[in-house]
Amino acid sequence: MQVPIKIIAVAKNSSGPAEACAGEWAAKLARYTAVQQKRVQPNPKRSDAPAVAVRTEGEAVLRALAGGDRVVVLDERGAELTSEGVAQLIAKAGDSGAAGLAFCIGGPHGHSEAVRERADVTVRLSACVLNHEVARIVLLEQLYRGWTILRGEPYHH
Repeated sequence: MQVPIKIIAVAKNSSGPAEACAGEWAAKLARYTAVQQKRVQPNPKRSDAPAVAVRTEGEAVLRALAGGDRVVVLDERGAELTSEGVAQLIAKAGDSGAAGLAFCIGGPHGHSEAVRERADVTVRLSACVLNHEVARIVLLEQLYRGWTILRGEPYHH
């Protein structure tokens, strides 16, 4: 059931406390499975039109996905997800033989229609809109928690 995790975020490179925190959770998660994190440059064409930015970001996100990936788009309009639900996503991806479980974090204007169509499931981490750095930290922690649930380990009470 060990399915590799891929996190694709439309985001500038970051450093500092958020990056350190994400790194800690990624290291913990790596005890259970391979973790790959990829950043897609926001608004690569430097367009003033949000629709152009979203479309070009989406093209880059789609290029980062593998054909056999089970794709989870993170969006505030997605289905509510519990920690147990995260564990179920991991288990289903592993049971289905998916090449990987890919989570997509959108840019300031969200995901392109093409990315939404590629999604196997759309979920939200919160009813609030989260900054991409916060979303990545929350996602990494929940993925770690999901693995501990699947393994019956005491982290999740």
